[in-house]
Amino acid sequence: MKKLINMQLTHTYLFSMRMAFPSNPSSSSSSSSDASSLYLDPFHANVSNFVSVKLSSERNYHLWEKQMGKSETKDIDKRSTDRVREEIDIVSEETTTGDRGVVPTEAEGSRIKTEFKGKVANYKNKIMEAFGGKSTERKESMIKKDKHVITEPINSDGDTVLHIMVAIDINYFVNEMLSLIEDAKSLPEMKNKNGSTALHIAAMVGNTRAAKLLIKKNKDLLETQDLKLERPLHKAFENMHLSTVEYLLKAANDDRKTKKTSTPLDIRKGINLLVNAVSAKKYDLAKELIKNYPEFAATDDDVLMAIAKTFPSGLDYWETLIYPIAPIGNIEKKYKEPQEAEEVLKLVCNEINKKLEFPDAHSRYYTNPFLEAARQNAYQVVNEILKRSPKSIRYTDKSGYDIIQLSVIHLSEKIYELIYELGRARKFYKMVEDSSKNNMLHLVGRLAPWHKLKLRTGAALQLQRVLQWREKVKMMVSPAYHTKENIFNETPDLVFTNEHKNLMSEAETWMKTVAESCNITAALITTIVFAAAITVPGGNHQDNGFPMFAGQIPFMIFGVSVAISLFASSTALLMFQSILTGRFSEQDFLVSLPRRLIIGLCTLMISTTTMMVAFSATLLLVFCHGKRWLLAPTCALAFLPIASFITVQIPLMVDLFRSTYGQIEYIFEKYNLENGITFNLNDIRLFFSE
Repeated sequence: MKKLINMQLTHTYLFSMRMAFPSNPSSSSSSSSDASSLYLDPFHANVSNFVSVKLSSERNYHLWEKQMGKSETKDIDKRSTDRVREEIDIVSEETTTGDRGVVPTEAEGSRIKTEFKGKVANYKNKIMEAFGGKSTERKESMIKKDKHVITEPINSDGDTVLHIMVAIDINYFVNEMLSLIEDAKSLPEMKNKNGSTALHIAAMVGNTRAAKLLIKKNKDLLETQDLKLERPLHKAFENMHLSTVEYLLKAANDDRKTKKTSTPLDIRKGINLLVNAVSAKKYDLAKELIKNYPEFAATDDDVLMAIAKTFPSGLDYWETLIYPIAPIGNIEKKYKEPQEAEEVLKLVCNEINKKLEFPDAHSRYYTNPFLEAARQNAYQVVNEILKRSPKSIRYTDKSGYDIIQLSVIHLSEKIYELIYELGRARKFYKMVEDSSKNNMLHLVGRLAPWHKLKLRTGAALQLQRVLQWREKVKMMVSPAYHTKENIFNETPDLVFTNEHKNLMSEAETWMKTVAESCNITAALITTIVFAAAITVPGGNHQDNGFPMFAGQIPFMIFGVSVAISLFASSTALLMFQSILTGRFSEQDFLVSLPRRLIIGLCTLMISTTTMMVAFSATLLLVFCHGKRWLLAPTCALAFLPIASFITVQIPLMVDLFRSTYGQIEYIFEKYNLENGITFNLNDIRLFFSE
C-alpha cells in the first residue's frame, strides 16, 4: 500500500509540474515532443479508460497504470528530479545575473532591486510548486530517494538546491534539507563556482534565520572562504545587512574565543558598516563593532560625524507624559536611545584619544563633528568633545562661524544656552560680525532648516517660533547693532522679512483656514442654542407662562447649559471673526493672533460640550419619565462628539498655549547645565580672553 501511495503521489506531482511549468508557446515542436516523451501528460490520457478504473488496491494497479499510458515507472523519480533541476536552472540564471561585488548607483540599485524582487517572487512560486507546494511528503520522498540532489550543482553557476533555498528565503525547507544531511562536515565543501557556501549566500541576501540554521549544523562555515578569500561575515559587511552582521559577528567572536583565531575585516567596509549601524540607531551592534574592531572608530571622523548627525533627541512632550504611565515598546526604546548613543559616543572618543600621537591633535577628528553637532542641536556631542578638547570652542566652518553662531542660524537652543555659561566671554557675541558685516541678528533672520521648523504644528506656530527665537537673540545683541546694515545694505529686519516671505504667506493661509472652519461651527452652535433657549422643552403653562418642567433638576441643567453654550459660542464667533478681518503682520503672529485662536478654540470647545449637555437634559425631561436606565446610554452617546472634538483639537490647543505662554519651558528650556556639563568652564573662557 505504501508503494501505491508513493506512485500516486509521483503521478500527482508530475501533473502539478505540468500545470506549474506549461510549455512555452513559442518553443519549437521538437522541444515540445521531447518534453512530452519525457514527462507524463495527463491531457493525452484516454479519459473514458481513466475514469473506468479506480485505483484502490495493488490488484488493479497495473490496469490503472496501463490506462494512464505509462508502462515504465522506474525512471519517474529520476525524471521528476531532473525536471526540478531544469526549472531551478532556468530561473536561477535570471536571479543570479550580475556581479554581486559591484556597488551600483542609487538609480541602478533601485531598478535592480525591483527586478530582483519580481524574479525572486516568481522563482519562489515555481520552486514551491515544483516541490509540491505545502506537501512535505512529496518533497521528502524526492530527496530521500535521490539525496545527491542536495549536494550536487543544479545550475550553470554551480549552486545546489540548498544555495537556492537560502537565497529565496524558504527557510523551513532549508531546515528539512539540513536534517537530511548526515555528514555536516560536507557543508563547507558545498560551494558554487564563486566558492560561496550556503552561509555566504545567506550573508549576501540577509537571511539571518538560514544563517543560524547553517551555523548550528557546522560552525566551520564561519571560517570558510570563497574564491576571493572572503568569509560570510565579509559578505554581510559588503551588503550592509545589519541584523545578519550582528549575528555573524557574535557567532564569529564566540568561535574565535574557542579556537583563539582572528577574523580580519576591510577597514573601509567596516567604517561604512559602523556608520550605517549608528545611523540606523543599532547601538548594540555599534558597540560590538567598536569593541572587536576599534580601528573602525578612530581611522577618520566618519563615525563621529554620523553620531553628530543622528544623535537621538529623546521623547517629545506627549511621549514624556505617556512614558511614566504606560511605557510602550516604541516609547521605551526612544527613551533609552540617547543613553545608548552617548555610550557609543564615549567609546568612539576614547578610541580617538588612544590613537592621537600628541594631545593637541584633536582637530582632525573633532572639527567637523563638533560643528555638525551644533547644527543638529546635539548637546551631548558638544559636551563630550569640549571635555576632551576645550579649544574646540573656537573651531569654525568655511564661513567663519563658530558653534554659537551656528546655533543661532540653525535654531539649536541647547547649544545656544552655552553662551550663558561663558561669563564675560559672551560680550564677544554682542558685536561680533562675519566677513559680510552680518551680526547675530542678521544670522537669526535666516530661514531655519525645515527639520527644525516642522517640530511645531502649522505654519503659524512655525513662524511664531522663529519670531520668539529672534527676540531671544535680540536681548543679547548690542542695541546699536539692531538696525546696523551689512555690506548688502540690509538691516536685520529686512533680512528676516525676505527670508520668511513664503512662511509668512503660509502662516496667514493656515490661520485663516482654521478660523474659517471653526467660525462656521461656532455660528451653527449659536443658532441652535439660541433657538433652544426660547423654545423650552415641554412648553409653558397656559395660565402663568412658566415652563412645564420648572423646578426639576434636568431643567435647571438645561437652562444653565444653554446659557453657557450661547455665551461661549458667541465669544468664539467674535474671536474667529477678528482673526479673519484683522491684519497679519510679523509681530501679530508672536502673541496677538495665537492668543485669539486659543480663546476661540477654548470657548468653542466649551460651547460644544454644554450644547450636548443641554440636549441630553432635554432627552431626560421629555422621554425618560421615571426610566433611570436611559440615563447611562444618553450620557455615553452625548460624550462621543465631545470626545471626538477633544481628541482632534486638544493637541493643537496645548501646542498653542505652550508656544505662546510657555516659551521658557517649550523653546528655551533651561537645561540643567550644572549637572550636564562635564567640561571645565574655566578652560573654555580662557580661549575668549586670548
